[in-house]
Amino acid sequence: MKELIEKRGAISRRMKELIDGIRTETRAFNEEEQAEFSKLEADLAAVNATIEAEKRAEAALAGCGSDDAENQQENGGEEVRAANIIVSDFIRGNELRAGEMTTTSTGSIIPSEFSQDIIHDTFALSGVLNMVSVVNSKGTYKQIVSDSTNKISAGWTDEIGEITASDAKFKTIEIGHHKLTALAKLSLELINQNEFDIASEVMYQTERDFALKAESAIISGNGSDKPYGLTTAGTAYELASNTAIVADDIVRIYHALKAPFQQNAAWIMSNDTLCAIRLLTDVSGRYIFHQNENFTSGYAGFILGKPVLISDAMDNIGSGNKPILFGDFGRAYKVNLNPDVSMQVLNEKYADFGMKGVLSIMWIDGRPVNSEAYVTVSCPV
Repeated sequence: MKELIEKRGAISRRMKELIDGIRTETRAFNEEEQAEFSKLEADLAAVNATIEAEKRAEAALAGCGSDDAENQQENGGEEVRAANIIVSDFIRGNELRAGEMTTTSTGSIIPSEFSQDIIHDTFALSGVLNMVSVVNSKGTYKQIVSDSTNKISAGWTDEIGEITASDAKFKTIEIGHHKLTALAKLSLELINQNEFDIASEVMYQTERDFALKAESAIISGNGSDKPYGLTTAGTAYELASNTAIVADDIVRIYHALKAPFQQNAAWIMSNDTLCAIRLLTDVSGRYIFHQNENFTSGYAGFILGKPVLISDAMDNIGSGNKPILFGDFGRAYKVNLNPDVSMQVLNEKYADFGMKGVLSIMWIDGRPVNSEAYVTVSCPV
């Protein structure tokens, strides 16, 4: 799915380049450019159709009955296409029929199908968002967490012996919403190309930015107008060096994670950090990293049997940095995502550039909820 979304973005960018080119030179398409633009349109339609098919397949695999699934797939595809047309008309300023664009409590004025597609594809573009636990609350979500030093404790008791009570303590943390925004600027020439699926261009630019910013905050956000990141908590492990990592470190990091969380654990690190680890060998001279043969899984490979996710939001190895996360992130971190996305067309702000702005807003927050479920690796200062 990620590759298809990125391909859609590449096609859209090339179409925009062609439009910008003739706009700069104040001319029409020549024969070669028109042929290329027509081919790009066909390619874009094919990619969009494939993405919709994958989404319908996911819905069918979710447990729908065969007849219901077939109807849902057909209706779902029509709803998405209709939503794209409505959004394209909305951006172009065409008159819409009553009920085509509705306003929700968040100010969302786009069809729910289009809103859900943006959220779905944002998750597809971010591996980290797929690893954490997500709730869809339109308000503040309250998470109950246990005190790490005061937990329920079981014990063996004689047949008539007194049961020893445990002083378990719990607290409630609130996960509200922070505003994540993306602004796409589109030329009037591009907008006025009626055959161009402008909604897909806006969707791709929005999804790409949302995925990048959300993943960065979930990893290292400081809680100021953004989520608290994973690196603000977790079981601490410090490397011996701030310039290198050794194979023994990897083994110790693995075993710094408590046994109940090891089964579903995964690694998160930057591409540079993974490169350094790929060069490490065990005592028998065998590389500790194993390449993933299933390139569609989203993981780069395996270290000590656990999958590795590459994220550009992670630090590289360096003084005071936090280059590696390891754990069960579904139990470690909670995201609260409002299911509505808002969209606003800025007609005047970029008028002197011959452009329109399309502002999209997603409401999202998150924070660590179980520090025992993962290890945060740091480098010495």
